[in-house]
Amino acid sequence: MKPTEIPSHEAFLAWIWDNVTFLDRTKLLDHAPKTVWLFGAGASRHYNLNERRVSMPLAREFFAAFHRLPTSEGLQARVGPLISYLYHFKGVDISKSPDWLEDIEEFMTCIENQIVELRSKIETDARLTANDQLKAFSLAEVFNNMLFIFGNVINEAQNGPLAPGYTELLKFAGPSDTFITFNWDTLLDRSLAATGCWSPNEGYGFPFTRILDGIWRESVDYDASIDHGWSLLKLHGSTNWLVPYRGVAPATLELWRTVADDTKIFLYWQSSLPFQTFHGRWRGGYESTCYGYYPPNLPVDCFSAELISAPPGRDFATMTFAPIFSPFEEPPTRGIPSSPLMLTPVRQKRYEDYPTVIEPLWQQAEKAMCEAGRIVIIGYSFPVTDTRSIRLLQQSLQSRPAQIEVWIVDPNAENIASRLNASGLDKAKEVRVDLRTFEDLMGTFWKGAPDMVRTAASNHPQFGKWVQMLAQMGQMWPPPSAGISPV
Repeated sequence: MKPTEIPSHEAFLAWIWDNVTFLDRTKLLDHAPKTVWLFGAGASRHYNLNERRVSMPLAREFFAAFHRLPTSEGLQARVGPLISYLYHFKGVDISKSPDWLEDIEEFMTCIENQIVELRSKIETDARLTANDQLKAFSLAEVFNNMLFIFGNVINEAQNGPLAPGYTELLKFAGPSDTFITFNWDTLLDRSLAATGCWSPNEGYGFPFTRILDGIWRESVDYDASIDHGWSLLKLHGSTNWLVPYRGVAPATLELWRTVADDTKIFLYWQSSLPFQTFHGRWRGGYESTCYGYYPPNLPVDCFSAELISAPPGRDFATMTFAPIFSPFEEPPTRGIPSSPLMLTPVRQKRYEDYPTVIEPLWQQAEKAMCEAGRIVIIGYSFPVTDTRSIRLLQQSLQSRPAQIEVWIVDPNAENIASRLNASGLDKAKEVRVDLRTFEDLMGTFWKGAPDMVRTAASNHPQFGKWVQMLAQMGQMWPPPSAGISPV
């Protein structure tokens, strides 16, 4: 074999790429054009490695998943306000609630619209009828209830091994790539962390006040030798981002917070041991970034005494209902109850509710897309109601006309591209329409792995010699029979 000759066996070369460490890939892909990977619900759709084998649901599948997961069972999760609202205001008999499968976005949008309508009555001093008062209470309760139900359905669905699609994708991502997602799940987060190239301490694009990593810490104890530039920007929030509990007040239908401070965001990373949570309802058996129905309580010492004390002239009072969830009185717990930071699935997302976090993330996303050589859109349809995401793509392409390649990967990609043409897609350098699923796309990437090895060997002579050495050693045993890593 000549010194510069690279073996032509495709399966062997794909096997080489599969076995290169992430540290080495960082060097081999150091000149790769910057790619922005943009994910929607379709990218996580086929993950079903939880115990119930329930797929991560799309909006129209949410309630079907809810009825198949532990969220809807037993006394660990509170679902009464949802069932009560369906019975009293949707005419859904309790025994028939498992058959009620409305689109979650349509349902939450309807709830929010009714809250806005009744709140306007209250603000104009209009007299609420008895039925209006009952409805206001039910709307507030179901709105607050759905935030926890929504978070728990995702937590239960993602509670399993690493997602193969994301894990395989990262083997082809360059060191300067950015990952943008509109999903609340943490499947990509966990795959990123497993590479050793990404840390939750700074990888989300903003700092956390505290991180629960076994116990509450300033940061995750993370020591990696890989200098990587990956960022994960979650533009609609995440199930493991926590804030002091917030909800809609039944009396006024206004959004309220237990602690009036919107600058402190906390991260739940992992804990296999019990942690303080609402009424001691901790449940074990969850993978990292996943937890039970109630997220952990936040540490009190992160807030000033003024913020967590009763206003002057007032006192806090607690009330415990007769035991329902336990035969004994549920114990008091330390800390401040929390809720997940997620922009609920309504047509008009309330970005203004989290100005110190969400707004800067959108600015970072715009910067990354404007600087990219390629934007790969996987499983995101750019629905017409998500006007901000459409504007984000439009502004990016207009900033550098004919310089950014756009690749749309979705079984409905042709319709998505056709709709985006009116929003400036014609400003792209090239538009690739790919009708495959995320998993099928990974198969294509693996078919291109041999060429990636050849290119890397040409650019990095030391790597080329290493490939030659393995090829010569491989003559003593049969080369791999298949070069495409299974997804």
